Order: sequence, then C-alpha cells, then structure tokens
Amino acid sequence: MPHFRWSNENEVFLSQIDAEHRDLFRAAEQLERAFAGRAAPAQIDVHLHSLVDHMNDHFSHEEWLMQSTGYPSYGWHRQQHETARRRLKLFVPLIESGDKEGTELFLEFLSGWLEDHTTVTDRMMGAYVRNYERAHGCSAFADWSGGETTAPPGSSAPPEPSMFPKTVQFCEACGDQTTHELRPQGPVCVKCVGRSVSAELDRD
Repeated sequence: MPHFRWSNENEVFLSQIDAEHRDLFRAAEQLERAFAGRAAPAQIDVHLHSLVDHMNDHFSHEEWLMQSTGYPSYGWHRQQHETARRRLKLFVPLIESGDKEGTELFLEFLSGWLEDHTTVTDRMMGAYVRNYERAHGCSAFADWSGGETTAPPGSSAPPEPSMFPKTVQFCEACGDQTTHELRPQGPVCVKCVGRSVSAELDRD
C-alpha cells in the first residue's frame, strides 16, 4: 500500500503552493486510510471527491501562476497535469463502484505521481517564479489575491500572502459562473475543461 506523507523534500518554497501540496497529500492520505480501514463506501466517496476537488483547484492555480509569469516550460508542466486528469477520469468511476483493484492501482499511481511532480516539476516552477519575483520586485501571486496579505491579530510575524480564492468568473465556453482554468480564449470552467479532455481521449 502506498503512503502519502508530505515532507520538506516536497517543498517548492512558494508558501501558497506548498500549502496546497500539504492539503493534497493530506486528502490522499485520508482516502488511503479510509480504503485500508474498509470504511463504508459513502465515506470513501467523501474522501475521494475531496481529493478530486483539491487536485482540480490546485492544477488551475498552478497553471494560472505559470501563465501569468510567462513560465517557458508551461506546456510540459501542463501535460503532467493532464496525465493526472486523465487518470482521475478513468479511476474515479471504478473507485465509486467499489472496485478494490482499481482503487489500489489509483493510489499506487498517485503516490508516485505526487512525489515525482512535487520534487522535480514543481520545484523547477518554484525556482522560476522566485526568480521572476526578484527580477520584477513583486509577488507573482499579487494579481490573483488582490495583493492583500493576512497575519494573525496581534502577531509580530510578517503577513503571509492570502490563499487562492475560489475563482468565480464567466466561462467563455458555456457562460456559467464557476471555478475556471485559463485557456487561450479566456477563463473556461472545470466542467468544460473536462469535456475538452474527454473529446481528446475519444480521438486517441
């Protein structure tokens, strides 16, 4: 059985991205524990969909960050996200149906994918974004968060950048207001992105 433990080896030195990575590892660990402990199917589904939501939101945030900073390896990085999205599309129905082998295969895939992606691909992105911030004298997250920072009341610690909000804009494809990804034509909602990925898979 794979294990999901976030450690300093997974750190990319961007506070918001690292916070989301910790959430991803935590969500994956909760799903793994529920499955290993033979939790009720409804409880496994809760952890599964929490993980899926975390992954979809996090991928959108990273892709926005890479596009906004002009990251030259965006296409390569995005393709790794697409690989994970395709695996989700394949395995989520199997897990929902109670397929034990499918769940084990998904957890095995995710364990390796998260470790490789955070320690190599995301660290490369993190280094680029930090250099971008130094060169431009700004926070790469400022446009997304409105430049606001937060700190505990009465704290003398420097404020931390506010977390990514749930982004709500009009989708250029269907017109709905929903969490979106940035596409060449503008913000596109997760639902329409899923249909796009499905169409790509059908062509393969």
